[in-house]
Amino acid sequence: MSTKGLCFCSVQINSLSFDAPYFPTLYQGDLCLEQRIKQAHRATYSNSNWLSFLVLLWPLTVKSELAVDEIYSPRVTAGDLEIGVVGAFLDSEGSEIDNLRADQWEVGYGLSERLSAELNFNAIKRPGRAYSLEEYEIELIGNFFQDTESAAGLFIELSKEHGQKAGGVTLGSLYERQLYAHYSILTNLLVSRSFGEDDEQLEPTGSLQFAYTKSDTFQPGLEYYGAENNHLMGPAILAEFRMGSSILELQAGVAFGLTTDSDDMIYRWELEIEL
Repeated sequence: MSTKGLCFCSVQINSLSFDAPYFPTLYQGDLCLEQRIKQAHRATYSNSNWLSFLVLLWPLTVKSELAVDEIYSPRVTAGDLEIGVVGAFLDSEGSEIDNLRADQWEVGYGLSERLSAELNFNAIKRPGRAYSLEEYEIELIGNFFQDTESAAGLFIELSKEHGQKAGGVTLGSLYERQLYAHYSILTNLLVSRSFGEDDEQLEPTGSLQFAYTKSDTFQPGLEYYGAENNHLMGPAILAEFRMGSSILELQAGVAFGLTTDSDDMIYRWELEIEL
């Protein structure tokens, strides 16, 4: 999805108390105490890296105007057909685009176990104006590896504004990892470049999604999205329902501005069915 504008991210995380999850179990199972301590050290180091990543992400991103976006997973399944819509509504008094609603209508397909493609149609409803088509996009996700605990991939997007010569390209990395037994983290680091406009520039953006994954149906999460002078964070609910061989996925969240220059509040939602 285009990063021209306000984007979202979702986040799911376990307690970052590094000692508690491990010390009560140091003497359990077949592993000796020394091995248990080494495991705890590796997990602590991994979580420290994620905290450092979040801190470094804060000044990295740049501000753009509102765009509907999602947190992309690097996981790919061959033969999966996905149809859905992602939406956002800006509630920010004093903003030039206050009460703007943006929707992205999506159709995606898993071409192989390593590559998926998606065609998007982005529409916008500005205050006092009609609902209109804004942009077309083609997205590709290339999977480097995936297992039960982690996955990583490459994201590529080509966009073209409706009725205009302007367009853009977005590249970035996607990473997903299971933390402990019931927590996961999903990260996107993307860089966009617009073409055919007076303000052509590189626009890096970053997003995080932490979730408590004990339930397969409902998963509470925390989302963060960062842009220059525009940082937002808030809760989200991730839901998944199996209907025979199909899967219905629902997401809803609200993000609150973290700084005086940030947008006040943004509501976001996602509805997708996998066939």
